[in-house]
Amino acid sequence: MHGADAHSDQAGVLLGNWWALVGTVLYLSEWVVIIAAAPPGPLGPGDPASSVMSDYAQHAGAATFSAAWFSVVLVGRVLFVAGLKASLRGRPTVRPLLDLALGAMAISVVMEIVGYGIVAGTARFAADGGSVGVVTGLDSASFWLILLIWGPIGVSVLACGLAMLRSGVFRAWLPWLALIAGLAGIVGCLMAGASTEGTGVSNAVTTVAALGMWVWMLSTSVVLVRRR
Repeated sequence: MHGADAHSDQAGVLLGNWWALVGTVLYLSEWVVIIAAAPPGPLGPGDPASSVMSDYAQHAGAATFSAAWFSVVLVGRVLFVAGLKASLRGRPTVRPLLDLALGAMAISVVMEIVGYGIVAGTARFAADGGSVGVVTGLDSASFWLILLIWGPIGVSVLACGLAMLRSGVFRAWLPWLALIAGLAGIVGCLMAGASTEGTGVSNAVTTVAALGMWVWMLSTSVVLVRRR
């Protein structure tokens, strides 16, 4: 009877934890290397081939260290979603949405790590005197791979927002912020795929998605810590 009562008490309660905040801080620490090392690429369309070659060749060390750093800290996005999922374990009806969110976010992290791994390999190849054509081709491949992460990121954030909204245990602005950021990510990804260069308006839309996602992750993390 006591166990049943405890389960009933948890059913409608937000179960706070530190995991979402740890994941958010880990993920946002990517900016430490972005600012300090200023790694090259991916540059994508619009840059002269000679400029692409020079940028990669001159920053090979920054590219390889950054790729290694990103391979660790980007996992924070997955940990954040896992923390959010744990906070709603008393709400089994939203579990499929959070399972989807966790899987989609993991896909986005794998894509981004692979993308920056290609950047690192391209920089080493350029520094060793590789051909301009191969360098620009690899830059284009990594550019599109990293740009398309906004598809699964958008799906993940959108699914999280829907789960939070259906749970009824968060202030309404938090899930709505996630819904807007998630939709912006998906739209930006689709616009990039429909364009000839993958730039322009789609970049502005994905910037909105990124800013919205960062604010949402930090705010949600603080809420979960306070509800421990």
